[in-house]
Amino acid sequence: MKAQLTVLSGASSGAVFVFSKPEVAVGRHPSSDLQFHPTRELGVSARHAVIFKKGERWFIRDVGSRNGTLVNGHRITQDTPLDDTDQIKFGADGPLCEFRLVPDSTPDAAPRPLAQEEEIRTTVGGDKPARPTAAGRLSTTERVRIEVKKQTRRHRTFITVLLGALLLAIGAFIFESRRQERLRQMEVAALQARIDSVLSAADMAIASLQGQLTGLAEALRRSQSEVERLRAELQAAQQAGNTQRVASLRRQLDSAALTLSYQHAAAQVDYAELFEAHQDAVAIIYVEFAPGEVFTGTAFAVREDGVLITNRHVVRGADGTRTPRRIGIQFADSDQNFPARLLGVSPDADLAAVKVDIRGGVPTIGPLATEVPPTRPGEPVAIIGFPLGIELPMSRSGARFVARTTLTPGTVSKVLEDRIQIDGYGAEGASGSPVIDRQGRVVGVLFGGQPGTEGRIVFAVPAAFAARLLNSLN
Repeated sequence: MKAQLTVLSGASSGAVFVFSKPEVAVGRHPSSDLQFHPTRELGVSARHAVIFKKGERWFIRDVGSRNGTLVNGHRITQDTPLDDTDQIKFGADGPLCEFRLVPDSTPDAAPRPLAQEEEIRTTVGGDKPARPTAAGRLSTTERVRIEVKKQTRRHRTFITVLLGALLLAIGAFIFESRRQERLRQMEVAALQARIDSVLSAADMAIASLQGQLTGLAEALRRSQSEVERLRAELQAAQQAGNTQRVASLRRQLDSAALTLSYQHAAAQVDYAELFEAHQDAVAIIYVEFAPGEVFTGTAFAVREDGVLITNRHVVRGADGTRTPRRIGIQFADSDQNFPARLLGVSPDADLAAVKVDIRGGVPTIGPLATEVPPTRPGEPVAIIGFPLGIELPMSRSGARFVARTTLTPGTVSKVLEDRIQIDGYGAEGASGSPVIDRQGRVVGVLFGGQPGTEGRIVFAVPAAFAARLLNSLN
């Protein structure tokens, strides 16, 4: 697949580029493949970033730009994979582009360069041909004198123009250097003020947790330590005059401060209220594929007549082809296991619907958020489910255990068409768990996590897919 970049904002808004080459240079320099205007888009560095293909995937790398590169609102510090419709911003206040994958048959598109040097055309007029004197033709000496005069005038004009251009260039360089230094000083002061603010807010947030949501409190403390460490290193680099190290540390510090502000926002949510309002509708789902082969997951009731949502892989197996022999549902705070049946599975998402018949109906969870996207990066969420199934400690009622749900706070870090990425601050999530926003709406259904992150990064199907599945059952 080829890479297509559409410029959405800035001086070159509307320009569309299609590249077949495996490496695309981005910046204001004339040699850039995607060149931004050299004077009207100063937020872009001369050599800002490179977009490159590795295997079948496209990636983006920031090459030490002054203002950094953001993908879907997050500042990148390493090679970052690009997905279709990802939003790339070159500099915090720079132009915004949309990345798309297009078929190899799409012709390359490279609009006229965004900046063209103006040609300086200087016309030097010569002397009019000397007329012969009354004595006849000009002498050789006179002709040489006239020609020398012409050449001298041309040289003098050229040198004058050259000196004028040189003086202008020197003046512009001095002015731009001073302007950039003032901007750097202002940015550093603003960053320091922002860091002081988020550190103070984090202190208050940790105090307000009062021992609850230990995972979130620990995440806040880790982020505080990281911000303090980066700030100390930045101050040392500034004193040493290491401009390259200063630029790198500023990018890292800005990203760490943003993460800390997200965590602070998560700490302001009344998770206890969300938990009490919705956990009764959450249940453990047991699926038996063969005698003695039982898998567990999480499901949650969306209709009072006993319809619950879970993951397709929970009831159909990892490959989606297995048929369950029996399905059981055990609601939170209950020791009873009710038989259930499979109603249907989603053809385009990891979702399934099951039904349990209980006299008097069942408690239901909050409404499904059907808009697209249902949330945005930075928004706090709560995940209620049964991580590790029945392996975690449970209460007992005689010989049977009572199902106790686990609450995990988190923050939305990326929103795509088919998934929501969440940074979790607690136990690993269980497949099929509802993801609830601060308004009490279900914005997604947990289906998996990023390997190697110990449950810190998990993924959910947007709730609109669940609403679509429910409508297909009617």
